This record gives sequence, structure tokens and C-alpha cells, in this order.
Amino acid sequence: MSRFAIIGFGCAGYNALRAIRESGSEAEVDVYSTFPHPPVNPMLTTYYVKGKIPYEAMFPYGTAEEILAKYPCNLHSGVGITALDAARRELTLTTGEKKQYDKILIATGANAVNLPVGDIPADRIFTMRTVHDAERLKEALDQRPIHSALVVGASMVGIKIIELLLERGIHAIFSDLAPHIFPTAAYEAVSERIEEYLTGKGVELHFGAKTEEAHLEDGTGVIAMSDGTTVRADIVVMCVGTRADIRWIAQDQLKMNRAIVVDPMMQTSAEGIYAAGDCCEGCDLMLGDTRNIGLYASAYVQGETAGRNMVGIPTRCEGNILHNITHFMEIDFVSFGDKNLPGDRRVLLDRDGQYIEITEQNGHLVCINMLNCYALSGVVKNCILHYFNRHMQPLNREEEGVLAKSGLPNELIQILGGMAE
Repeated sequence: MSRFAIIGFGCAGYNALRAIRESGSEAEVDVYSTFPHPPVNPMLTTYYVKGKIPYEAMFPYGTAEEILAKYPCNLHSGVGITALDAARRELTLTTGEKKQYDKILIATGANAVNLPVGDIPADRIFTMRTVHDAERLKEALDQRPIHSALVVGASMVGIKIIELLLERGIHAIFSDLAPHIFPTAAYEAVSERIEEYLTGKGVELHFGAKTEEAHLEDGTGVIAMSDGTTVRADIVVMCVGTRADIRWIAQDQLKMNRAIVVDPMMQTSAEGIYAAGDCCEGCDLMLGDTRNIGLYASAYVQGETAGRNMVGIPTRCEGNILHNITHFMEIDFVSFGDKNLPGDRRVLLDRDGQYIEITEQNGHLVCINMLNCYALSGVVKNCILHYFNRHMQPLNREEEGVLAKSGLPNELIQILGGMAE
């Protein structure tokens, strides 16, 4: 009987197990998870802190008992991996035990980056990624007298924290070393519109600045910023991004950049070893090269693809593109593609609070920002993914008709339809 190992039991790990069992495979599967709970959707942790969903709603696949009843495996909760011998397909467990497998999937995800803030005590510094992070922040907000909070990192997670702080009547301070909000996704004009809205809501912005010195004074954090200002905050929430959980893998074992490089079968540079989810670099359809695209939907497909290939069912995951779809307060922000790619940039829509800006390169769309056009985001996402999956081949007439009916600007439809060349 074949022996498989799945390291990490989030979205990618769960869907690999599901694919293995739904294929009919009876292989022995060991699943290693450093967490005591079933697979969680990290995007739901802020909703739990806000009180919008109950605790159990963070676990979309059910309890561990429900999962094991449906997809049997040996679940080793609280057991991690400290080393990989790729040639031998051997794992060293945190218990000190060594185990060999026929196939291994690495699905360890990513960890939130947590940076010190001067002399502010650790119990006043929070991150937002795991269930423990959510429980810890919720407990602090529920039980402590918090009047002001500094959120470091103008990210998609950061804006969700700002939103929940405002809902609780807490003065929100938002900072980032980058000059504008959503620095990796938003054009400057889009960022400025969002920032104007936040300022109107009473959010104190410190973009283009970092924390330089911090200490407690009368029980409150006093934080000096590099822009010359000083802010006072009872707590600090770090939302500065994530880092692939691959530090336990020696550099000579697998090909790795910022994450583990995989092919469309989700196989790494070592035969029989796969990777999926936030710990891997799959194909970026826009670049035609590998990139770490940390999206829950990508983890789902990558995990499923890896699981099917582990049992010998040839399956490809062609890739994805950078994209963000988020709603906060009264704003919808959508971005597809890489805003840093060169090209002809122009505004296609600026009316009644709606805004669309694009970058076009040699007649092809390489990036789009949409503000308050949420009703269009789904159809645009599907068409753009089809566009890149076909290697930038124009949309067909039926797809163009769907876009026209959605109310998308005609100029954008022409670009996607190949009529702008």
C-alpha cells in the first residue's frame, strides 16, 4: 500500500486529502498539522473578531471528526516537521522520529510577519492570520479599555482591522512605509480616493512613515513615526504581510525562491514531492513565470491538483493572476494583474463614485483597478482569467456580449475582445 504525507492542513492540504479519497485511493495518508483545530479560512478571522460570524464558521470544512469520517487519514495534530530529505522522501518530525513516504505534499501555508515595535510589550502587539490571532485580538477588544489602536500595514487585512476598530468606536491610526494604501495593488489615484474616504471617517493616516521609537507612558503606547509625528495607541496590530512557511526546508533540498517552485502538476524540483497553497510559487498567467499568489481559491485548486497527481491521475493547474476583491465600509475595491508592469495607463470610467483605470501593453490588458464597481467584478474576473488561460487570445462574441450587458465600458470590452490592436 502506498504511503503519503500531507504537511499542513489548511485549504490546500484538505483539498489534497479530499482528491486522494475521492479518486478511490486507499493509500495510507499521514496528515501533519501544528494547529489543534480543523482547516480554517484565514479570510474569515476578521469577521469572527467583528462578531459577524460564530467561532465554528471559521472552519468551512467542518470539525476534525466530520472530516475524518468522510476522508479517513491519520491526523497528527500538534506535530510539525523540522527537516526534509528530498532524495529519500524522508521527514523529520518535531517528535524526533523520521518517516519515509512514497509521495509528500507540502502545504504549510504562510505565517504573518510580526515585527517588534520599540519597547511596547508583546501582549499589546497583535497579528491577524490564525485562529489564535483572532481569539487573542477579540479577547483584548472585548475585555480591555482600548481607546486607540495603531494598524501597521496598509493591506487588505489592515483595512478590515480598521473597519472593525471604527465599528467599536476606537480611534484608528493607519500606517505604512509605502506612500499609499494597497501599495502592491492600487494605482495612486485609486489609493488617494480611498484615503480621502478614510480621513473623512476619522482614520488618522501615516503613510510613507515607519515606527522609529516606542515606549509605554501611563499605560499607553507612545510611538514616534519617521514623518516627525507621535501617535498614542493602546495596542498595535501588525498587518504587514506574510512569509511562506518553508524555513524548515534546507536550500539544497528543493528549488525555492520566496516560496517552493512548482510545475503545473504541482510537483517540486524533487520527484514525488509536491507543494500547494501559500507556500508555493505556481504559474502567474500574466508573467508566464512562477510567482507566489496567496489566494484561497488558488490553494483549493492547487491542493486538489496535487492530490490527484499523487494518486496517478494526470491533472494540471495552469495558474492564476494577481487579483484582489474586497469590500470595506461603503467601498468596493477590485484589482486584477500587476500594476507595476509598464504600458499605456488610462482612466476608462470616472463617474458617480465609480472609477476604472487600466494598464494596456501592446494591445493587451495587464492591470485593472475598479472602485465601487463590485457588480462587474465577477464577470470581469472570469473573462480576464479566460483571456490569460488562452495566452491573451481575444474573447469570443458570446463573452463580449456578457460584458456589454454588464455595463462595462465599451473601450475595455474592445481591449479584451482584441479590437484595440
